This record gives sequence, structure tokens and C-alpha cells, in this order.
Amino acid sequence: MWLEDGSSDVGVAAVYGMGGIGKATIAKTAYNQNFNKFQGSSFLADIRATSKLHNGLVHLQRNLLSDLRKGKAKKIYSLDEGITKIEQAIRCKRVLIALDDVDNLEQFNAILGMREWLHPGSK
Repeated sequence: MWLEDGSSDVGVAAVYGMGGIGKATIAKTAYNQNFNKFQGSSFLADIRATSKLHNGLVHLQRNLLSDLRKGKAKKIYSLDEGITKIEQAIRCKRVLIALDDVDNLEQFNAILGMREWLHPGSK
């Protein structure tokens, strides 16, 4: 219901708990049932593992931009460049973004940055 509230408030929800209890399954189900109600959407899985790879955070930024731009993302060569491009992409449209398995603030900030970037009604 929170995803469908129709408000112009920006919302951020966190699902927290021990591994193996179905957090990702619940998040993916909620995402799949609601992504089409937004102008752009992305579900980024396994952020913790991917971020440990060489240029892993840049790879996640590329995936996010590709999803938001429906496959029309430009190349990103650094974290700072990715942050700037993500900010430009999400300022102008209502988006639904799900981040799975984030375990530190650096990962969150590299992918999504500041909440103020989000267009009204984004979740």
C-alpha cells in the first residue's frame, strides 16, 4: 500500500534482518508488483558481493542507469561520473529503486547518493 499511496513524498524503506529469512524475496515481489506504476525502475541485487569486485560500484551504477533509461545508458568511467549521471536521471522522473543486500553506507551513496535527488513520489 505504501508503494501505491499516490503521495508526492519521497519514501525510503529499509528491510533489515538476519540472512535467509526472505527479505530479498519480499522486496522483489513488491518491486515486481509495482515497478510499472513508476516512470523508471531498477532492482539491483547482490550489492554487497558486486561492490567487492574490481569497479563493482561503477558496474552497479551502469546497471541502474541502464534500467532507468531503458537500456540507453552511456558509459561511466568513475564513481563521481556515475553519481552525477544518476542524479540527472532521477531528478526528472518518479522512480522505484530497490537495492538488495546493501551492507554499508558507501555502497548506498555510490548508487543512490542523496535523498534530495529523488523526484517527488519516488520510492
